Amino acid sequence: MSARFVLLFCLSLCNVAHAEARVKLNLQCVSFGDGPVLECIVQLQTAKDAPLSGAMVTLNAHMPAMPMAHGVKPSAAIATNQPGEYRGQLHLEMPGVWAIQVDVSSPKRDRLVRRLLVEPCEKDKRCVAKATTSKPGNP
Repeated sequence: MSARFVLLFCLSLCNVAHAEARVKLNLQCVSFGDGPVLECIVQLQTAKDAPLSGAMVTLNAHMPAMPMAHGVKPSAAIATNQPGEYRGQLHLEMPGVWAIQVDVSSPKRDRLVRRLLVEPCEKDKRCVAKATTSKPGNP
């Protein structure tokens, strides 16, 4: 066997193994207050649909429409009483389309990103941040 064949074979197996190892994410967020504040529930599962408990989870956000202009301080998401569920807050600078980054560093390592449309809320109301696939500049 040639070294090239072995390398290509290994790369294809590595890609399959990596795809099977990805963490599954369900992200639900609500916004409220000035800024606004974005409060998120992160639900993580293994590739085999088992809750991913005991994870170290960090939330971060940036505005894809304004690269390097609007970013926020990363925030740890804390485990709730539900297996595989974590809660965290981000203090955004303004409403709009935000890319929410969920970093999992233990027991598996993964980075998952979801775009959310965060709209302004009146007074003490809580508004659901909606998933979006919009491109920068087109909310």
